[in-house]
Amino acid sequence: MIHRLCLLHPIDPRVDPRHPVELRLRALIASVPRDFALVVVGVDAVGDLRPGRPVDVVVAGRTIAFLPVSRAGAGARAYAAGLVRRLPALRRALRPGPASLSVHDVTWMPAARLAGHPIVLVVHDDPRAGRVAGHLTLREALRETVALRLATRIVGCDLGFVERCRDGHPATAAKTEYLAFPVDLAAGAAAPLGDEVRITRLWERHRRLFDVQAVHRGRPAAA
Repeated sequence: MIHRLCLLHPIDPRVDPRHPVELRLRALIASVPRDFALVVVGVDAVGDLRPGRPVDVVVAGRTIAFLPVSRAGAGARAYAAGLVRRLPALRRALRPGPASLSVHDVTWMPAARLAGHPIVLVVHDDPRAGRVAGHLTLREALRETVALRLATRIVGCDLGFVERCRDGHPATAAKTEYLAFPVDLAAGAAAPLGDEVRITRLWERHRRLFDVQAVHRGRPAAA
């Protein structure tokens, strides 16, 4: 069975990553299992693609589908608006199912939920880290609370976030786990290099979602 997975984040997989999250996403893309069909929903950083029209691109030796929904540099609002506007294209790209989404920022969760598939929310950094007294604004706190409730599974790469999530959001504790995923900026890759065990754990979370969907559709779950 082919597992269709949508990686949703404002990146262009054709462009070299520059930030820690982008480096992690590049490592994830490079490690996609062979039974996964990956769709990256991002932004066009080159300026040669039409938003809403998927194309096949080769990343780390793998052919994946790339669906740009806005232009790079247009900002978060443009990306969020593009997600909603291109929702029909996203749904078509994930057919036939089963499918799930991998979302890497709480900001995109409401739009991602409209796709109608289970979501694994990956939180790379605790948004409260470095804040005075560790406080978020009311809008940020509400955005985080909504995102955590919408997620099917939550993977935190920051131990502080995971502990705070379990203490401050008891309803989400059972679906939250910690996954260490450091990045070596100097080497320009995820570190430690070749850390396939941790990355594989993330793919397994998606496989479990596929199994649940298969049961609901009357098909036997994968062994």
